Amino acid sequence: MVPTAMLGLTLVVMLLFFFSRHRRRRSSSRSSPLDAVLFRWPTGDPFTIRDLLNGGVAILGRVGSGKTSSSGKLLGTQIVRNAKSGGLILVAKPEDLAMWKAIFHAAGRDRELWIFSPRERLRFNLLNFIMNEDGQTRSITDCIRIIGECLGSHEAKGSSSQDPFWEQQQDRMLYYAVEIVKLATGSVSAPALQAFINGAAQTPEDLENAQWKHGPHCQLLRAAHEAASTELQKHDCAQAVDYWLGEYPRMADRTRSSVLAGVMGLLAVFNTGLVKELLSGESNVSPNDMFEGKWIIVDMSPSVWGSSGKLVCSAWKYATQWSVLRRTAAAEDVFNVIWVDEAQQLVSSYDAHYIAQCRSHLGCLVYLSQSLPGYYANFGGEAREHRAQALLANFTHTILHAVDPVTAEWAAKKLGQRRETMFGGSSGPGGDVFDDLFGQPRLTGSFSEQYTPVLQENVLINGLRTGGIANDLACDAIVIRSGEPFSNGENWLRCTFLQE
Repeated sequence: MVPTAMLGLTLVVMLLFFFSRHRRRRSSSRSSPLDAVLFRWPTGDPFTIRDLLNGGVAILGRVGSGKTSSSGKLLGTQIVRNAKSGGLILVAKPEDLAMWKAIFHAAGRDRELWIFSPRERLRFNLLNFIMNEDGQTRSITDCIRIIGECLGSHEAKGSSSQDPFWEQQQDRMLYYAVEIVKLATGSVSAPALQAFINGAAQTPEDLENAQWKHGPHCQLLRAAHEAASTELQKHDCAQAVDYWLGEYPRMADRTRSSVLAGVMGLLAVFNTGLVKELLSGESNVSPNDMFEGKWIIVDMSPSVWGSSGKLVCSAWKYATQWSVLRRTAAAEDVFNVIWVDEAQQLVSSYDAHYIAQCRSHLGCLVYLSQSLPGYYANFGGEAREHRAQALLANFTHTILHAVDPVTAEWAAKKLGQRRETMFGGSSGPGGDVFDDLFGQPRLTGSFSEQYTPVLQENVLINGLRTGGIANDLACDAIVIRSGEPFSNGENWLRCTFLQE
């Protein structure tokens, strides 16, 4: 009986072992490329491509905290090492280009890093790209408007820009200009839009002027009317013609001048020498190249190139986001990363829309910035704090180096509070003369339960190493992960990154 029982038990164990191995083999054969591990956290938890795409990564740290050269460099290195990666890199400092070149060289992908700058051969006609990919006047108008948000300065906005009325009127002017230029010429460019708007009749009397009738504005209106062939085109063209021949010349002078100032301010930046050369000529590169595994690094940091650099970076960021959301991607396709250092300079209302939807299109954002107040300042408006927090709330992983008190408070609130038991006690005089004489006071104990922050704010303000020789190139950071906790049971952990 015993040998028979042992034989049966051995057979059961062998069958369990066989089926277990079979399940593992089937599971591994079905594993997705998105489950590839980029690196592991100190707890041993893997950070996979799927984790990256599921909300992206926000890295925050004050100037000199080491965010770019430590955690940023590690994350960027591991992403580039994956051959299925492609994307856009917007650098914050001129010296960052050398860092990225070294990363791509180490990964053996030198030829897949394309540099976009005035010193290189690559050019990208932004508005023609949007038109050729989509053809909708609204898409082109939205592109110009959102880039205007990113500029966030007097070049893109009039003095009354915070009033929705003026923003709506500027949007209408752009829309109807794009509609006419697109129908009449078959293409759209900033110089063409500027010339068309400049030639518009300013008063009803101008409409009867023979010189105006033979001018470029009137000729384009006529050409657009003749080119409209479908019912939809005829309807949209009629709306635009009514605006330029009816509404616009009859606007109050102050209203027209305010609307015109905002629109022309933005188009003027588009038509500045370098920007015009880079974004309005013949294209030999586009966001579609990223879907083939190419990386485009825009070497025009706003700190060096000013508003021109800001516009070029904003143009590439929006065009990439727009293209990612339009594509249908499978797990085996190239995943797209938009990497923005000093991201607070280039935020727009489109970012929250993008990060909420990009995962299913194999896209994500990696944003590096100094502080939460930096986002507040660049969003502007009465709702700037809500807009900034709404954007950052979508990032699943947040890496915090040494930060300011406002950012520390925000980060601590992300983790909430937990209930803890607090113990206490007190001593009082003894019960009689004998107790007082021999030092035996009366002791009382107590305890209470209260909610305290899971992470104290001072942890993020003081005590985190910031790299350099004095710290053996070590940079400390707190990593917060929304949703699923790490294997230690917490949604945060302390990490050390090296500036190697």
